[in-house]
Amino acid sequence: MASAEIAREQCTGHPWRKFAFALLTLTYFLYFNWNGLWARFAPDDMMNMAIYWRQKPIRMVLHLFMPWRGDYRPMAGLFYLPLLDGFGLNPLPYHVVMLAILLGNLYLMYRFALCIGCGEVQSLLATLIVAYHAGLHMLYYNTTFIYDVLCFSFYMSAFLCYARVRAQGRLLRASETALVMGLYLFALDSKEMALTLPMVLLAYEWVYHSRNGRPTAWTTRDIVSWLRGPGRVMLYCVALNLVYLYGKAFGPDALLQSPGYRPALSLGRFFAFETTATGDLLLGWGTFTWRGVVAVWIALAYLAWRRQRPVLRFSWFFLMLTPLPLAVLVGRGAACLYISLAGWAVFAAVVLTDVAGAAAGFLTEEPFFRRAGYAALSAVILCTSFFFWAKENDYMQRAVARHAIAVLGQQTADVIQQLRALNPRVKSGSDVAFLNDPFDDWDMAFIAELWFRDKSLRFHLQRKTSLSPEELAKMTVFDFQNGRLVLVTSDGSPRP
Repeated sequence: MASAEIAREQCTGHPWRKFAFALLTLTYFLYFNWNGLWARFAPDDMMNMAIYWRQKPIRMVLHLFMPWRGDYRPMAGLFYLPLLDGFGLNPLPYHVVMLAILLGNLYLMYRFALCIGCGEVQSLLATLIVAYHAGLHMLYYNTTFIYDVLCFSFYMSAFLCYARVRAQGRLLRASETALVMGLYLFALDSKEMALTLPMVLLAYEWVYHSRNGRPTAWTTRDIVSWLRGPGRVMLYCVALNLVYLYGKAFGPDALLQSPGYRPALSLGRFFAFETTATGDLLLGWGTFTWRGVVAVWIALAYLAWRRQRPVLRFSWFFLMLTPLPLAVLVGRGAACLYISLAGWAVFAAVVLTDVAGAAAGFLTEEPFFRRAGYAALSAVILCTSFFFWAKENDYMQRAVARHAIAVLGQQTADVIQQLRALNPRVKSGSDVAFLNDPFDDWDMAFIAELWFRDKSLRFHLQRKTSLSPEELAKMTVFDFQNGRLVLVTSDGSPRP
């Protein structure tokens, strides 16, 4: 049997095999990610939660359906606020829920691989690659990346709903189109990475549903006919993108007005991102230059286009298109590449099974290996190859990720613990001041808002706003004395 046939085996395997694959994936996922449950909050979590907590719940829900306003990623509010209401500032439940979503995303990843033409083994390999990737290690324990996690969930769900219908050889009905558009809107509500879905759907149509694998003639009639038929969902997505981008540029909370989110359109910025991203994805931090990036691109293009392999061609489009929103921003990479990782994972899984099949076919011609058989040799080569990949991830986790988990949010956790020990009570409607807080930015105000959860309170930081003794005399005052949080009296001494 040809290696390609082995690699693209049908997904109608025995139930025990599906159960074994699921158990293997769960075990692998928990092995690498279990220790992330004990991570602290990241500093940005306090700011993110405070943004959502200040809003009325009904308004936050309405903002999910109002992309022209440009509100800051409202979908994450549905993650943070119920947990804040039920568990306060205990980080464990947040990590439990986030890991549960990550685990659910692995099912979407498996279905995605099957949907675009992978066999069961290839889909399993791709899913395991996504289950833990050391280059994106912050994704698995840093809850500030919940935006990327949720975006992946809705992005992949929208694609799968679309592709499932198109694989049946028909266009989407009105209800199916509404479902895809709703999921896509939620992906945009999660993070800006979702903007690439129309291009990905176009690539899917080109690879899987064009005539003989080639585009149709681009006459005006053909274009109009296509836009009214297969292209109409993409047209709706583009229209939604325009409304969304208007909100981000001109809405009340326009994200593009913030320096950190202002696009930088230059070749230098693009290659700076690509060198970093390639290092993250290939576990080669600091080793890639622009020449190395171009060499990787050439190798990927050659493997994708040397033969008529739709799964490789679509994966190539996917991994090249999905990072584009990040390429125009400064300092993006690592865990932000979560969606792009899906394309890389499928590409790697297909190439690996091809190589294993070719090697097994060669070895079966040798007398010493002939009795082992093609299937056994191919399985051994695949398992050995993935073992070394997993071993490298394990090494990188021990060398980098575990230390990062240990130091993440130490200062934030210390202040929360001191508030928990002090357990102060403050009268509603009063002003509260913090002196000598240990943060450089506004973290103390965010933590205080989330701790007291009383919208009538007004918080002041002496390090940010100079307060006179007369003003302080009218406030409830907390001070950090030798690193210890105390409630002080009007003369500045700790209150007994």
